[in-house]
Amino acid sequence: MRSISEWAGDGAINVAGQATIAPLPAARNSRDTATIAVLLFPGFSLLSLSSFLAPFEKANAILERQRFRWVFASKSGISETSSLGVSMPTQFRFADVMPKMTSSPRTEMVVMIADGISQLMPCAELSGAVRLCIRQNIPVVALGTATWLLAEMGALNNTECTIHWEQLAAFSETFNGPKVSDAIYTGDGGIWSCAGETSAFDLAIALLEHTLGTYLTVDVCKRNVSDGARDRTQRQTGWSPWAAYCASDKLPQAVALMEGSLDEPLSLQQIADTLTISRRQLERLFETYLGTSPHKYYLTLRLDRARQLIEATSKPIVDIAVACGFVSATHFSKCFRIQHGRSPQQTRLERMKKVLPAKETRHRSARRIPAARNAP
Repeated sequence: MRSISEWAGDGAINVAGQATIAPLPAARNSRDTATIAVLLFPGFSLLSLSSFLAPFEKANAILERQRFRWVFASKSGISETSSLGVSMPTQFRFADVMPKMTSSPRTEMVVMIADGISQLMPCAELSGAVRLCIRQNIPVVALGTATWLLAEMGALNNTECTIHWEQLAAFSETFNGPKVSDAIYTGDGGIWSCAGETSAFDLAIALLEHTLGTYLTVDVCKRNVSDGARDRTQRQTGWSPWAAYCASDKLPQAVALMEGSLDEPLSLQQIADTLTISRRQLERLFETYLGTSPHKYYLTLRLDRARQLIEATSKPIVDIAVACGFVSATHFSKCFRIQHGRSPQQTRLERMKKVLPAKETRHRSARRIPAARNAP
């Protein structure tokens, strides 16, 4: 395992074999190598990881020097397993790398990568150091569901953020402080978040452009065989197959109104009046481009949100029914069963069965790690 001194570029090893952190230069210039500290959590997305780091790799190639480098950390300091089951070696433990993040002027940013809420682990050892990074203006980047971890740390109060669209509903219901957006990525007060997966590439380009300018990022996109990066105004859920051939701007507006009022559903007449069209025109738009009625489409949106809340939170079923605009728990359960083929209670039980074995497997793996290998 690499020592902490390899990150610092200086340092010493004491007689016990533990890395000791030596003083570093007070500042670095634009030609110094900057370190990106990557924190991997159980079940992280390999696509998010590669999408985010690829632009920095290409930037190094264009500049013909190692302007950026990255180190990987996990709880064990040995490896972390991705959502594909691929084990990623890590050089450091969280407990070792976090103090260095805040003390080294060579730290470019701290990147947290997670995928899925059920696999997130307690982060007491990270909370203080991450919050210190934020106070010291060290950019903190959350990819995928790592945004959930920042919210649990209390680092997102009154801060714009985003998370993968599958977890947006649960996130919004669980946390009141963050200003949640369904943008592909956000940046607010030195905290950056994105939906993960391919949107990690877009966020990396934005960060590179801020650091090195537009000219270089154009070349980075070209080398990654990309026409360009999407900007932060793009919505995660904004694209639909019908959007490419829909001749009317009223349909996307109607869908946006529905998505924005799932807890207190609007009547079709209210939607039509807001769009200054007749109810019949509204119905024709949905039938023509979506092959369904506005009422059925709206109901599907609400039931999809309910499923997300059932699978990702422990909220009572009756509370979820109310949060999705149903005044009767019986009516909600009937509609849910028709839509998803099982009751809300069965859906939650099936989710629990999937989550518990995964947690037990991680605990067994942790017990098999020899204590001696935890030393840096």
